[in-house]
Amino acid sequence: MSDRDAFDARLAMLFKHEHRHVPADDFVASTMRQVRARRRNVAALRIGLRVAALAAALLVSPWLILGAARLNAAVEWSLGWTAGLPGAWALGTLAAVALLLSRLRS
Repeated sequence: MSDRDAFDARLAMLFKHEHRHVPADDFVASTMRQVRARRRNVAALRIGLRVAALAAALLVSPWLILGAARLNAAVEWSLGWTAGLPGAWALGTLAAVALLLSRLRS
């Protein structure tokens, strides 16, 4: 065993035996109180943000539903308009082939 290994083993033994318990002094107690208070504040903030997000989703849902219905109607119209055009089918096929070729090259 080298001197370095003996030193590491001795240092590990000192830390194992010496630091099992942190002495309860005023600094440690006040620091732990601050840590607990900070954790409570963070937990309360997270719960508050979740409740606010849920309330916002409930308040905005009528507009979201209306927007989804309008988007659905626009997509249905655009698909119905292009269904009868052979040029649109040809352009779509060319776009799909170009996309596949670009994916194969990379």
